[in-house]
Amino acid sequence: MSTKCFLPFYCQWFHGFYICLYSFYPYNDWFYVIYSPGFILLALVFPIPYLSIFDEKSVWKSFKEGLRIGKKKFWKIALILVITGSIEFLFGIFVTIQLFDITSSYAAQIITQMALNLLIFPFIIILLSSYMIKWRESLEVLEIEDKEDSVHYSN
Repeated sequence: MSTKCFLPFYCQWFHGFYICLYSFYPYNDWFYVIYSPGFILLALVFPIPYLSIFDEKSVWKSFKEGLRIGKKKFWKIALILVITGSIEFLFGIFVTIQLFDITSSYAAQIITQMALNLLIFPFIIILLSSYMIKWRESLEVLEIEDKEDSVHYSN
C-alpha cells in the first residue's frame, strides 16, 4: 500500500478506530461495572436453553443442570463467545469500511450488517450445540462412574 493511499485512509478512519479501541480498553470503569457481571451471568446460564430443547422440558426444569454445566465449562463458553464475537466484530468493521468506500447509505450499512449476522449466527449456534451435547455426555459419564465407585467402596 503506498503512502498516497494510506494517508487519506488513516485521516478518514483514525477517529472511529480510536473510539473503538478506547471503548474496549479493559481499564475503562464501565467495562467492569456494566459488562463484566452481565457477561459472567450469560456464560453461566448459556447452556439452559440448549438443555431445555434437548430434553423437551421447561426452562425452569433444566435450570439446575444447565447451571451445573455452565459452572463446569465457564471458561470454555466464555472463550467461545469472546472469540466468535471478536471475529464478527472485526469482520463487520472490514465490511463497513469497504461498504463506505462504495456508498454512504445508512440503509446499505444496516442491510449488510443484518446479512453478516445471518451468516455468522447459525455457525455459533451449531458450534455451541455440538459442544453442549459433548459436554453433557461427558458429565453424565463422570457422574455414573462416580456413583459406581461410591457403591463399590461402600460394599
